[in-house]
Amino acid sequence: MTLLPLLGACAMPVDPSVTVRHVASTESAGDGARWHLFLFDPREERSLDERLRLARAEVAREGRCEWVNRPRSEIVEQTENQGAAYAETLLAAPLRCEV
Repeated sequence: MTLLPLLGACAMPVDPSVTVRHVASTESAGDGARWHLFLFDPREERSLDERLRLARAEVAREGRCEWVNRPRSEIVEQTENQGAAYAETLLAAPLRCEV
């Protein structure tokens, strides 16, 4: 028996009207990964949890990258390094992508 349908039922749906874009930075995240910058609509502030959920959903939807496990504190630090002005509209996340 596969658990995928059951796991899918637990995931929060992503609003299809939300546009999420990400670009690779020049900074390594180790293990062949790079920090990617996820950009969200600047007219709408989003909590860190919401940005993480949306970014993970976008990575899964695209299917060309994988999320690399890093402590939440490291993600917060990398995001904050981008500047306070972008705090609720940007997320830095470690990804390993196909070239």
